Amino acid sequence: MHWDIGIDLGTHSVRMAELKNGPVMSAPAALAFREGNRVPICAGEIAERLVGRTCEGVSVVYPLRDGVLENNLYAASLLQWLFRRSEGVNTRRRFGAIITCAPFARPVQKEAMLTAAIDAGAAEAMLVRSDAAAAVGAGLDLNSPEAKLLVDVGAGKITATLFTFGRVAAFGYLPYGLNRVDDRIRRILRSDYGYRVGKTASEEIKHTLGSAMPDKAPRDIIMHATGISMAKRMPVNFDVETKPVLDACEDVVSELTRLCRAVVDNAPEELSADLNDAGAVLTGGGAAMTELDRRVGQALGIPCRVADVPENCAIRGLARIMEDPNAYKELLLGRQTKQVW
Repeated sequence: MHWDIGIDLGTHSVRMAELKNGPVMSAPAALAFREGNRVPICAGEIAERLVGRTCEGVSVVYPLRDGVLENNLYAASLLQWLFRRSEGVNTRRRFGAIITCAPFARPVQKEAMLTAAIDAGAAEAMLVRSDAAAAVGAGLDLNSPEAKLLVDVGAGKITATLFTFGRVAAFGYLPYGLNRVDDRIRRILRSDYGYRVGKTASEEIKHTLGSAMPDKAPRDIIMHATGISMAKRMPVNFDVETKPVLDACEDVVSELTRLCRAVVDNAPEELSADLNDAGAVLTGGGAAMTELDRRVGQALGIPCRVADVPENCAIRGLARIMEDPNAYKELLLGRQTKQVW
């Protein structure tokens, strides 16, 4: 089958690539629905602006939760919205789509994702490991005998994978991502300081004050934020200190480092020895957290680096896989063809 479209569907964002054109689109994976209507009002950036601002009877949803498919109807609507914006789809009656999928997704979730792509208009759909696509996009040669360790830090999931000879030698995952940090920031501000903030504000606080090395992070930085005072029941401006944000980050980062150590410990000795030279590579939007590469490198005792534009590694890898899918056939998770009666 000729693969025309590549879709990197994440918990918060979705990216699309076309054969011969490479990555062509990046947008939030948000859909806005009116109650009782199965057709979305809007999608992408417009729908994301409605988060926390919806009126009665309107809700903003995301097809994925914690890295895996939660609602196949939402996924089909989002994929149909993407296909309509692709020039490669509009010029062909039949097209194939290749979509990233979390390696730990259950069989029923994989089947639902393939069915959603077919319902959205694809003649054939195929799933590929999201960590494999990110590794290819980061420039790693997965088919070489030397071990390659990839740590994919996303909003809804965190995976650590050791590749060799085009196969997975060791793998581990956390069923949550850096969204957990946002949730803990909101909970700490609400319970300890008496302020309520939204998702956008908590994410901005995390990017500004968060760090994976709390001992070396500056403690005298104060960020101005806007929220609702639970005592006054009114919108107020208040200051956020570094300590509660670092505490919220530390819980997730410590679990991430334990995951990486477990993957390396479970790998064969020769492959683990290869990492002394190859090191580890961080991809995903969460890889940009301050000092995260240094924290992982110190925990494993090997070099660690952040890939170029880490949030786009998976879609760059999909573009390469579409050009030569046979070279990565061991990393495919499933395939489905539209039935013609």
